[in-house]
Amino acid sequence: MRKVYGLIRKLGATSKYKGYYFVAEAVKLTMEYDEEPMKITKDIYPRLAKKFKSTPMNVEHDIRTVINVCWLANKETMEHIAGYPLNYKPTNSEFVDMLAYYLNQAE
Repeated sequence: MRKVYGLIRKLGATSKYKGYYFVAEAVKLTMEYDEEPMKITKDIYPRLAKKFKSTPMNVEHDIRTVINVCWLANKETMEHIAGYPLNYKPTNSEFVDMLAYYLNQAE
């Protein structure tokens, strides 16, 4: 989990954003279940909402906020992590998948 938090911080988001924890947990779930496809709206948002006593809609919004922060603060690092130039800000599922894949490759 430490690596996930470190990567999110490297992108420019800190723990002052609720979405920081949501992104970290979503990446962790994605890495744990890498053999089976996980749907972000049906699988991840509801689990995180239950764990953090929130709603799936709030989870989605807070993750999007973190992506916006990272996009504005450190687009170059996001492109490095993605492995290709980003012509648009990644969606929530693209962002989570991108981080999970990067961390899996680093191991």
